[in-house]
Amino acid sequence: MGNMDKRISIILFDDEEVTKTLVESYLSEITFSYDFVNFTDFDEALIPSDDNKKIIIVNINKTILKNIEILYKIAHNKNNKLIIISYDKSTDIQVKALRCGAKDFLFKPLIKSEFLNSLQKIYYDEINVKDKIMGSKIYSVISVTKGVGKTFFVLNLAKQLAKQSGEKVLIVDFNNNLTDIFQILNMEVHYTTIRYVNEMTNENAAQMLSKLVNYGDVPLYILGTGMCSNINQSLNDNHLSNFFSILKNYYKYIIIDNDSSLGKSDEIIINNADFVYLIIEPSLLMAEDADSSIMKYKLKNKAVRVILNKYKEQKDESMLDKIEGLVGRPIFTKIPKNYIAANSSFDKGVTIDEVNPDVDITRTYEQLAKYMIDSDK
Repeated sequence: MGNMDKRISIILFDDEEVTKTLVESYLSEITFSYDFVNFTDFDEALIPSDDNKKIIIVNINKTILKNIEILYKIAHNKNNKLIIISYDKSTDIQVKALRCGAKDFLFKPLIKSEFLNSLQKIYYDEINVKDKIMGSKIYSVISVTKGVGKTFFVLNLAKQLAKQSGEKVLIVDFNNNLTDIFQILNMEVHYTTIRYVNEMTNENAAQMLSKLVNYGDVPLYILGTGMCSNINQSLNDNHLSNFFSILKNYYKYIIIDNDSSLGKSDEIIINNADFVYLIIEPSLLMAEDADSSIMKYKLKNKAVRVILNKYKEQKDESMLDKIEGLVGRPIFTKIPKNYIAANSSFDKGVTIDEVNPDVDITRTYEQLAKYMIDSDK
């Protein structure tokens, strides 16, 4: 989580010990990094005059109201975000507080959900605002059958894109099975792709995306089903296009691992992609199935690039012309077959370059990622 966060200061001015205790308890559920301090007396001089971002919470009273210009001064410092809290529920005091520039007005005793929502909204809307990433690309990776190495391809390509470009890369796993990407990596998470698609909006996107797991020491993030395999929710197809539109504000490269069943949702996902990578093995039968899929999902005019996986030059080279003829387009990249490196990668729960950076399969992923990055320049 910390990879996407800016650390801030949360300063509470309240002379009630119970309020301090409540706030400290509620803050333990905050999803961003912070430092907390409480003062029992309100004094502007206690607010640090540095450039760090601050959320300042003030329990308003009659004394402070007489010097409301101090609150105005605090609220109009670009580094400060002001929240007013009070037992007084009169409209007059709320209006005065908000007119001075406060971002929110909360009644005491503080309700946890209201307090956390207020802090999260201020943080993700105004403090940790992300610059829109220009020229984002969505790559939809599909196959016509299971077991061709599609997820392994997605993982290793995404790793190389993040490693070489230094840009943020996101894998979105739509596989409808229990062998998702987190099991390959031996990682345990408790969120689901379905929930993110169905619930993410422009307003809550930054907060939700801050919870995604970051792989290794590169800017690679992963969204999958994790440990939540018994999902009662179903994917809301109507949300898919908006989901991808939001993601393009946060990630330079979005690599979609489509389910091999290629159902209705996958067709929508494919239509939202800039490019489609079709993974097949060196097989004439699979090439025929691939051609049928291209026609079925109206991909004839889509930028479909055929990836020949598990390729052995001496054995498979003689089939290349026939495969290209059956698929109806050229083979874009050939990923070498290397059982030793691939099995070692699976056993260790790491990407192929971490097993052997010099092996042929690693170099192929490096070259493909470099091509994709150079194409964006």
